[in-house]
Amino acid sequence: MYKSKARDLFYFLIYSSVYLSFSGISMIYVSCVIQGIQPDLKLFLVIFLVTFSVYNVNRMTDEKEDSISHSERYDFTQKHGKLLLSSALLGYILAILLAMSKGVETTLVSLIPLFCGILYSVKWIPKRFKYRRLKEIPFAKNIIIAFAWASTTTFLPCTMSNVVIIRALIIYVFFFVSVFVNCVVFDMRDTEGDAISGVKTIPAVIGLEKTKKFLIRLNLLVGLLIFVLTLRNLLPIVAYWLCFATIYTHLYVVSFDKEGNVGFLCDVIADGQPMATGILVYTGNKLIG
Repeated sequence: MYKSKARDLFYFLIYSSVYLSFSGISMIYVSCVIQGIQPDLKLFLVIFLVTFSVYNVNRMTDEKEDSISHSERYDFTQKHGKLLLSSALLGYILAILLAMSKGVETTLVSLIPLFCGILYSVKWIPKRFKYRRLKEIPFAKNIIIAFAWASTTTFLPCTMSNVVIIRALIIYVFFFVSVFVNCVVFDMRDTEGDAISGVKTIPAVIGLEKTKKFLIRLNLLVGLLIFVLTLRNLLPIVAYWLCFATIYTHLYVVSFDKEGNVGFLCDVIADGQPMATGILVYTGNKLIG
């Protein structure tokens, strides 16, 4: 009985996007620490609610792909769809109200994921064009998602303090690449569903092995960049711990095996990368301070 309840709780956290929403909190924390900004509880709540809302709405628009590539999540969404959708709408309203209490700039930044989500998932492009949604344009899917995550988690803290340009730029690049790699890893899992729905992803175009090599090199490049900039005192010492986060990313990319337990690797390990990064930075911050 206990195993059954634990399994149900696990699936709820993963498929309801609650788990992923905690990753958003971790990214805000890391962003604050690297930029030298005091973490704010309201920002944590805003990013949690925004992530929860956007991803649950996106689940509704991705039902066709999920029914092929992720049947368990599809079944969960079918069963709890109405509750998730109403919670998502209520959550975003609450997120905007919290952001408004912090000012206009915070509110505008908190709207970035909403606008990106709409442009990404909804068929707003006229029928006379080849593509109806941005997600159908080759490679646009990964760039849009990475842009939304990096912009929100980098700039929400910036609305609360004076900005150090180099620190904001580097944490933006780190988040962008981390999310981009994460998205492509999911594409490596979802090749069948994406192909049927007409979405041309990097793995579908160049193949799994070349995709893995590309992600490994991209992740390594960012790790080296952070190491060098921290060594030159352009980033705080705690930024060295971001290099360990790139090692975490490297390990789950090279471990990807289409025949293995890719569900756990994607939904828990890959989506948990921001939380692992947050734990690393928190540990490093405590050891240094």
